[in-house]
Amino acid sequence: MEFLGTTQTASYCGPKKSCFLPEVAPTSISQDSYRSYYLPGYRYLSSWRPSLFYKASSFRPNDDGQGGGRLSAPLRPPTILPSMRTSLYTRYSPLDWFNANRAQFQGSEAYRHWAGRLNADSGRLIQDKEQLTRQQQEGSRKNLGQRLSDIDFWRSELTYELERLLTETRALDTAKRRLECAADEAQGPLQVALECLYFREKRMGIDLVHDDVEKNLIQETDLIKLCQDKMRKLAERIEQQLNINRDAQHALERDLGDKNSAHFIDEKCYNLRNTSDSINYYHGVEKIDGT
Repeated sequence: MEFLGTTQTASYCGPKKSCFLPEVAPTSISQDSYRSYYLPGYRYLSSWRPSLFYKASSFRPNDDGQGGGRLSAPLRPPTILPSMRTSLYTRYSPLDWFNANRAQFQGSEAYRHWAGRLNADSGRLIQDKEQLTRQQQEGSRKNLGQRLSDIDFWRSELTYELERLLTETRALDTAKRRLECAADEAQGPLQVALECLYFREKRMGIDLVHDDVEKNLIQETDLIKLCQDKMRKLAERIEQQLNINRDAQHALERDLGDKNSAHFIDEKCYNLRNTSDSINYYHGVEKIDGT
């Protein structure tokens, strides 16, 4: 049975001894095979083993065979078994323990110092980023306010231009209808003048005179036809302008709708605060290139 953590001269580490029979001398094999072990910092075994076990290391009767019970010279302590040598190699002196603890304390102090510096640097970085974020928020809020003012201005301008365009469109539509009606109404006097010329062609003999009346009738007919052509051409031009106005109206209405949407988004962003509800932070938003 092996006992770890005991001295070499302990009674239970060696062979069991008898008080009546003489001790068997150790063989040369055990003496030659094993060597005594000295702990670090202790050159001699007597410097650390207890005196009690040193004195009671062995008991040998006298040579006279009387058995007087007198102690003989102490024998050499038993050698250390190989299985116990590993446990003895792991022992250290108090100085080693003190040096190891001091090294641990110094390392812990260095780690604490570096951790404090890292904590201070982190605090300064947090303050700098917080100040930069606050400045950027103020700049963004100012830009959003200016953008809202610009959107309001251009939205009012678009509304004004759209109203004017609608007014002009209605006026052009009215003029077109009037021109078409005038061209249709001019058809009556033209028919009258043509009928007069037709009836004058029924004259007989010397009455077929190319007088001033006939000349005026022909001139009136040509003038009415010319006016009708001009009115129809003007009506066609008005129709083209109405188509252009409808396209411009559609573009203005679309632009006005975009302005309303942009105004709604910018106003909502302008009213956002750090304590607002339903604020979502998306992954990777900090990597967006601001340029």
